[in-house]
Amino acid sequence: MDFQPITVSPVDAQLLETRQFNVIDVCRFFGVSPMKCFDLTQANYATVEATQLAFLTDTLSPLLEKIELEFERKLYKPSERDSIDVRFDTSVLLRADKATQAEYLNKLFQIGAITINEIRKELDLPAIDNGDNSFVQVNTITLQNAVKETQIVNTQKNDGITKQ
Repeated sequence: MDFQPITVSPVDAQLLETRQFNVIDVCRFFGVSPMKCFDLTQANYATVEATQLAFLTDTLSPLLEKIELEFERKLYKPSERDSIDVRFDTSVLLRADKATQAEYLNKLFQIGAITINEIRKELDLPAIDNGDNSFVQVNTITLQNAVKETQIVNTQKNDGITKQ
């Protein structure tokens, strides 16, 4: 047996480095993260989610905004443009981050902006009975109402009436 070391010659190493640079250069030209071109040398789970968000905000949003404006300009009469709004649904791109999605839906639910069935529809789940009711937090009221409630309680205490 003869020992033959397994090494990469400097010429081959430079060729590999040049190919790596080409991927980054192409990504830079198109405004796309290298992870979108399957260059996962600097990737971990957290950066993949961040890359998804960065791809949406930095690459897709400007293009989609231009397309939306063109649709509105070319498809609708000037009199219709105020009542029609063209928007692409980009929420699918953000589905990977389940914690953020759950927090977002929970906040919308707690302020009464969406119902249980709307959340279920967003999650591709079937609707449930009485799921179209809106809910709000009971312990959140306006300052005016809090002052009125305090005045009512004080008046009832002074009159000897206990509120039940």
